[in-house]
Amino acid sequence: MSVAELERELIRFKNGEDPGPAKPLTQESAMNFRDAGNVPDEAGRTLRLVLHVTSQDELLALDEKRRRWEPDYLDAPTWRRPDSKPVTVVPLRSADVEGRPRAWWDDEVVGPLEEGWRRTGRIAGLEVPAEVRGFVLKTVVELDTAGRDVTVDAIVDSLSRWLKPDEVATVERALRHANE
Repeated sequence: MSVAELERELIRFKNGEDPGPAKPLTQESAMNFRDAGNVPDEAGRTLRLVLHVTSQDELLALDEKRRRWEPDYLDAPTWRRPDSKPVTVVPLRSADVEGRPRAWWDDEVVGPLEEGWRRTGRIAGLEVPAEVRGFVLKTVVELDTAGRDVTVDAIVDSLSRWLKPDEVATVERALRHANE
């Protein structure tokens, strides 16, 4: 679906309305579309994965489920082609499922990294300029969780999967300059 179609579907979901014209795909069809490159069709549509969260347990397992569907977050995907787009994952939480409202810096994993950055200006041993630390924090957590080395190259490589090229270049320049 296109971005506009996704926005309309999200409004329908929020209002408790029946789904609109979006066409759900079978898992096999979705994987075939992705494996063919997830290249936008003539209407600008690409693969969007909607994860319905209907219980507190599903909410707690969301990161793990998301990693199963976004396995290329840390490694270059084999299915990418020229003009490919990343698969957009959209978690939809039922109204009766309450999130844990807390600031990202209160997270048990991110909080200590943020506190260390405030004291030293470093995250995982790298000097990190303030303007890029949000991107770096998330990526460091993912790299650590996967048991990967945290380097400027690893961070930049990972960011290239979900940021626009000019945004990746900005983060890379800032990190390389700070860590020369």
